[in-house]
Amino acid sequence: MSYKSRSSSRARLMNPAPQELRDLVLDYLMHNCHTSAARAFLRECGVKRVDAEGDEPMVTPEKETSEEDLQALEDRLALGELQIRNHILTGRIDDATELLNKHFPSVLSEMIEDTPEPSSSRKLEYLPATSTDPTHLALNLRIQAFIEAARTIPLPYCPPGSDTPLPHPPLLSAAARTASSGDGEDADMSENESEQSNAQLLHRAQSLYSEVNRLPRATDRAMYLVELGHVGGILAYTVPERSPLAAYMTQARREAVADQIDSAILQRAKRPIISRIELYARYTAAIWSMLHEKGIAVPPRNKWPAGVSLPPTNLSEPKVASKDSSSLENAIPSAKKATPEKDAEEVLPPFDLHLFVESQGGR
Repeated sequence: MSYKSRSSSRARLMNPAPQELRDLVLDYLMHNCHTSAARAFLRECGVKRVDAEGDEPMVTPEKETSEEDLQALEDRLALGELQIRNHILTGRIDDATELLNKHFPSVLSEMIEDTPEPSSSRKLEYLPATSTDPTHLALNLRIQAFIEAARTIPLPYCPPGSDTPLPHPPLLSAAARTASSGDGEDADMSENESEQSNAQLLHRAQSLYSEVNRLPRATDRAMYLVELGHVGGILAYTVPERSPLAAYMTQARREAVADQIDSAILQRAKRPIISRIELYARYTAAIWSMLHEKGIAVPPRNKWPAGVSLPPTNLSEPKVASKDSSSLENAIPSAKKATPEKDAEEVLPPFDLHLFVESQGGR
């Protein structure tokens, strides 16, 4: 890359065009399925440019492309992408699996082409942190279905922006049905029904073990046998939500499965797995953390581009001198103590997104 090209890239980075900022916001809204907000944003905040005379606004042609992308997103949601996620987050795993097989069959199909397109070395991409292997996805859904079958305490889920929980599936375990019935109805829960419920859970567990033992790769078998050893332990507790294995019964577990399925759907559709603004935040945090760990020194201030400052490291502490080389006060030398020798010892601080957002709150 030539010096002129590098200078142009730096100038765009320091002074992004309104269109680029608009696209970041729109990409975030669309990626998180906020279609109504995205369409309103597209309508009200479309970037306008001034014509040759300097006073006639014209909407940029990129708006048409954005509307096409938004329509494509709405088409995907109409196929059930959001409904699949809601099913998983409410514990309706069988319903989610049925929709996956109907609308996105390649997600759980073993007959897929595992030949990703070659990407340019200059293109910034995100690889999912969890597996998108169809075998793993199918097993994870079945394991979650087993957990939901063993649930004894309802776990309501409210979609973002709503205070009303979605309907949750009926509790299947014997302990749950006994606990949910009134004192006068306990007799209706016969010993035979309790045995049948427990037998169904045991059958689910045995079926999972059989499926894991049929996995072709030894590493997969070993990994899932360990997982089933932990998950199967919930059978030993009448109320697993109050047991040492309660972590398996939380909403966070459901969300992890839903996120994994979301990533697979987007990957099969050749769509970005995370929004661009999240990708940039992750990239920035990784670069700054690496520079901090390697002890890279803060360059002299006279070489910083205009408007650049170091990221905050601790907003709660007063700005006083400290021996901690990662603190903001030591990273930015005071006028009285600034010396060339001291500058060479200062280390770039890591980037903390939460602290950065808090520091921008008053701007």
